[in-house]
Amino acid sequence: MNAQLEFAVRSDIEQLIDQLASDDPTERERARKSLIQIGHDAVIPLIHELKSPSNRTCWEATKALGTIGEMAAATALAENLDHDDGGIRWATAEALIALGQDGLKQTLVTLLTKASSGDLRRAARHVIWHFGHLARGESLRPLLARFNAFVPGVAIPPAALKALQWMKSGRSDETAG
Repeated sequence: MNAQLEFAVRSDIEQLIDQLASDDPTERERARKSLIQIGHDAVIPLIHELKSPSNRTCWEATKALGTIGEMAAATALAENLDHDDGGIRWATAEALIALGQDGLKQTLVTLLTKASSGDLRRAARHVIWHFGHLARGESLRPLLARFNAFVPGVAIPPAALKALQWMKSGRSDETAG
C-alpha cells in the first residue's frame, strides 16, 4: 500500500473511532460497521479503545473486535472481563465467545491470575459456560463447578490450568464453537 493511501486509511479509522462516542446511535452503529468492514487494519486502534474513559466507545470497540474475529484481540478483550461496567463485561464475554478457542484460551489464562475479582469471574463464567455446554465441553465442567466453591478465587485457578492443559493436549477442537 502506498504511503498516501495508508495515511488515508488511518485517517478514516481515526474518524470512525471518534464516531463510536457519538450521542447518535445510528452514527455509532454505522461507524462500528465501517470499522468491521475495514477489518484487520482497525484491530489495533480498536484495542486501544478498550481502555477509553468513554464506556460507549469501549462497548462499541468490544462489539467490533468480536465481529472482526482477530485472535490478536483476545488478550486485550480478556483483560476487559473485569471492566467496571456490567454491559461492557457482557459484551466482552460475547466477543470472546465469538473468537472461539482463542477467546476461551485467553479467558482461562486470565482466570489464572485474576479469579479473585467477582466481576471478572461472573463474566468469565459466561464464556466458560458457553463452551462447557457444547456437546464435547465436558473438560470445562469441573471448572464451572469451581465457580460455586466456598472460595472461588482460590478454587478456580487450578481448574482453569487443568482446562488449559486439556486444550494443549490436542483435544481443544472438541470445544470449538
